[in-house]
This record gives sequence, C-alpha cells and structure tokens, in this order.
Amino acid sequence: MVKKKYNRPFIIAEIGNNHEGSFNLARKYIKAAKDCRVDAVKFQAIRPEELVLKTNKKRYLQLKKFNLTFQEYKKLSSLAKKFKLKFGVTVFDLYSIKYLKPYVDFFKIASGDNNFFDLIKSVLQTKKKVIISLGLLNYKQIYKLKRYVASLTKLNNVTFLHCVTNYPVDPEEANLKSIPYLKDKLKMNIGYSDHTLGITAPIIATTYGAKIIEKHFTLNNNQSKFRDHKISVDPKNMKVMVNEIENTSKMLGVYKKESAKGEKKNLFLARRSLYLRRSIQKNEKISKNNLMILRPQAGIPLEKLKKVLGKKSKKNLRSNTVLKINYLK
Repeated sequence: MVKKKYNRPFIIAEIGNNHEGSFNLARKYIKAAKDCRVDAVKFQAIRPEELVLKTNKKRYLQLKKFNLTFQEYKKLSSLAKKFKLKFGVTVFDLYSIKYLKPYVDFFKIASGDNNFFDLIKSVLQTKKKVIISLGLLNYKQIYKLKRYVASLTKLNNVTFLHCVTNYPVDPEEANLKSIPYLKDKLKMNIGYSDHTLGITAPIIATTYGAKIIEKHFTLNNNQSKFRDHKISVDPKNMKVMVNEIENTSKMLGVYKKESAKGEKKNLFLARRSLYLRRSIQKNEKISKNNLMILRPQAGIPLEKLKKVLGKKSKKNLRSNTVLKINYLK
C-alpha cells in the first residue's frame, strides 16, 4: 500500500454494493471518494449464483440487481487510476479472480469467507496485495489462518483487519484493543474494518496502530432501504474522518522522546537563570544566599548552578543583575 506522510493509515472507502447495480452511480462514488482524500476505493464483486441458491429468491434477486459486469469493473478501475486512487475488490468466487486480476491493486476476503481456504489461496496466487477480514474468528482460528497464509506468501503482502461481523456494531462489542493484541501476537500488518456508526472507532483504531482503515461509504444515508447505507458515512463525514485520522497520526508522532522544534522559541522565556538577590563586591564568593532563580533564561542557566557556587566575582555587581559567566573568575 502507499505510505502517507505522518504514517497515517491507508484509508479505504468501502463502496461495496452501495451503487446498487448502477454503473453511473458507481462512477459518482469514485469521484466523491477522491474528493474526500481517501487512498483507495473498494467494491464487492458478487456473482449471485456462486453465493446463494436461486431458490433463496429475495436474496438472489437483490444480489443480481446489484451486480456489475467485469467490463464495468475495468472502466471503474481506470477511473480510479485517473484520480490516483487504488482500486480493490472483494471477491466471493474463484471465477471472478481470474477476470478481475488485471484491473485491481488489491483483493479483499470478507469475514464470511476467511475460512474458505481455496478462495484465499487463489487471491494469494495472483501476487496482488491481499486484505482479509477477521470477523467471526477467535484467536486460535486466526493463528491457523496466519500459518496457512504464511505457507503461501510473504506476510508483508497481506493485512488482516480486525472486524466485528454485525451491522451496526454496538460500541461495547467493537473491542478495538484487539488491534494491538493481534499486532503483538501475530507480528504482521493489522488494520480495522469498521461497522460502527460514526467516525470515532476509526480514529481510536489509528491510535492503536491500524495500518489500514476501511469504512463503508455512501453518497446519501437515505439513498434507499439497502442496509449498508445506514452504516456508511457520507462525503461530509468521510472528509471529517480523513482529516481527524491525519491529525491523530500527526499527534501520535514517533516512539521516542525529544524536545519538539516548536519548543525552542519558548526556551528563553520558560527556563530560569541565576540572578543576584543582593549587591556583591569584587572577589566576593557566589553562594545560594545571594542568588535568585528566575525567568527568563537571560544568563547562566539553572543547570549550571553547582559550577557557579564558590566562584568569585570579577567586579562589583548590583542586586537583580542577571549573572553571566564572564562576570566570574
């Protein structure tokens, strides 16, 4: 994935099926995502006959209505590239991988298929970047998945996403501490696929070191009765989320402690110097009794106090004088 300034997470606008089968609407989604400054857009390439029985009529017809053709995905990929966006697709069958491979920058495995090892193997064999959501799995199952993935490819080609498979996810079930837990245990790239309402969870996930943030994206939360619109953010809130994630990443900084560049201009006023409490004569020794420790740091700094004690004055000095090294011998 593309590295961003300040090491902010790679942000994916999950369009999914919010286009509801309209190619023209899908194009509008990509343009809107570009204006939100995300890094990538992602769709869900569902061939209904490979996912549900035709006898499950209501679900089958809905998925068929939402379906886009491979040629339409090719055109959407070109549009994304024009806008300098990465283009990803969640695949649900082996057939789609072959036809979509030339057009995608990364493949995604949904939580429902993170135990479908033949599908996982097929996307890994494309040598594309791969993202796998971890919903429905416990740690033992996740570790088994990691070992399987590691047997087929280098782990730096794959990112696991902490995910809770519910729509929407209640705050008490989001369990964002899973992100640092999985990073520590698995020693691989961990991100976050968000199904909570609002933008708080992705920002918190950023503080926990998520490498990828995936958030469902809609042009209008009331576009239709399709469930995903309600758990998605609109362009206004996606922009706010991207800005907040970027600011959070800046604030997190780096894993070390040093004085900040912006502090230097305040050093003179904030630090203390040695000042004379009373007038002293030439050759008189400096002691704590004749010193004050005050701001600003216009002369000998406080940390030099021990080296100053016992030294003699080169000349007569008045009270309130800031002590300077060339006044002493």
